[in-house]
Amino acid sequence: MDIKELLLDFRITSRCSFGCDLCFRNPGIEEQSLDAIKEVIIKMASIGFRRMGFTGGEPTNRDDYLDMIAYAKNLGFLTYLSTVGHKFIGHLDKLELILDWVGLPIDGIDSETNAAIRSLGMAQQHKTIERIFVYLSQNPTRIKIKLTTVVSCANINHLPEIVAYVNKLPYTYNVWRFYQFCPLGVGKEKRDKLEVSTEQFISKMEELKKRHPNCNLSGATFEERDKANVVMEPNFDIIIPDGEYYSYLCNLKKDQGDVVISSIMQREDILKKCAANRYWVS
Repeated sequence: MDIKELLLDFRITSRCSFGCDLCFRNPGIEEQSLDAIKEVIIKMASIGFRRMGFTGGEPTNRDDYLDMIAYAKNLGFLTYLSTVGHKFIGHLDKLELILDWVGLPIDGIDSETNAAIRSLGMAQQHKTIERIFVYLSQNPTRIKIKLTTVVSCANINHLPEIVAYVNKLPYTYNVWRFYQFCPLGVGKEKRDKLEVSTEQFISKMEELKKRHPNCNLSGATFEERDKANVVMEPNFDIIIPDGEYYSYLCNLKKDQGDVVISSIMQREDILKKCAANRYWVS
């Protein structure tokens, strides 16, 4: 994997008002100004990065998130936004010009399941997905859609119903990724409530793909996701998930470009796993 093929996930904020039990963010990290972020995006481009994800927290909590994506796109980046989607329709006209991929979560098709795996504030998330897909059926977009489902005790026996629900909607997705619940960040406190075994996860994914052979569904275990994405925190620290914690690699603002590159590119374990986890980008 070359550095230009690596999708760097930038947590532009650690703020989120939903309080999801499965969340793997590190809360409370101070946000940076738009000007500081633009400087870091320029540095990313100068040392070879060409793929950038915007995530959080909930990235749309920042009023300037569109400015960040536009700035990266104007510098030639492939852009990806991971969001709950509540502002997607309202901002679609602007996103259409600057965004390549959007990632949207759907973990259940009833309020009880959604509240159990996420929070009461996300209880109607399946309706958010439905509204987006209905809107896009009348207003198609060039933006590619990646659906995500975190598989936990709350929904592991309902995966076929979730897929059937989405497949009946009048628009479609490009890829759907199912992730075994990972006890990382905030979510680590909820492992007793949400954790499923790897054997359970693999078995349910095999069953799901047999039921829906024509759908672009794929899964990743906790082990397959470990060290499988490179994350930049709001303070520009670059970290990777490492077991139940995160390991520090470097700081993109403070460190020289060659230090940033070597901290990532010399780790064959990271590169191999990132390529497998983010196959859909290509």
